[in-house]
Amino acid sequence: MLRGKRVLVTREKAQAKALSQTLERYGAIPVELPLIRIVRAEQTNQELLHKWHTFDWIVFTSQNGVKYFFEHIGEMKPSTWPKVAVVGEKTAKALQKRNVVVDLIPNEFVAESLAEALKPLLSAHARVLLVKGNLARDTLREQLSNIANVTDWIVYETTYNEEAKPQLIHFLQQRMIDAITFTSSSTVHSFAQAIAGENVDLSFVTIACIGPITKQTALQLGLPVHVCPHTYTIDEMVEQLHQYFTRSE
Repeated sequence: MLRGKRVLVTREKAQAKALSQTLERYGAIPVELPLIRIVRAEQTNQELLHKWHTFDWIVFTSQNGVKYFFEHIGEMKPSTWPKVAVVGEKTAKALQKRNVVVDLIPNEFVAESLAEALKPLLSAHARVLLVKGNLARDTLREQLSNIANVTDWIVYETTYNEEAKPQLIHFLQQRMIDAITFTSSSTVHSFAQAIAGENVDLSFVTIACIGPITKQTALQLGLPVHVCPHTYTIDEMVEQLHQYFTRSE
């Protein structure tokens, strides 16, 4: 079981609380150490700022995309919205809290599934706006651009939080962590960057990834993955981590 286990929360500070609270419900001890920083993109496309509402579809791939999109547009809210597609339910909820109707959520919360669900709904030469971060994958653009006119709008930037490195190395070398959670490929990349060239042993650590894309990134970087839920949510990742430890005892 998770009770008493020290679990590293690597996601950005502003979003760490939800994961920590879920871990606490299982009796775990969350250790928040954000390995990434997420900030509003300093420069924005002025043309998109004034014309985003003229697109046929607008696509959000994360809660951060929603947050920083609204920071960019401020009070510039049109009377009618384009049709809205999102990758996952958390992103949908972030929009619904702002009274935005979500028209499409795929069955699987990954870009590939969203692309497949969206393709039949696109008319010839439809205009699609992808609201994203600077490190987002190009999957949607690649799969939709042969059908529609696709435009990217980078509204936020993700960077490596170098200040976290000394504490991370200390935790690992002193074996103070029982499990590590990764909620995005960027958290995995930042972790790998932090431990590169350092004398750390990961054999005692259980690694949990929120979904297949994050898992694939971890495996490609040589990290073992012990837990990856079939439903790509925080709640399900923690539940599967709990079950993993229960089986191991």
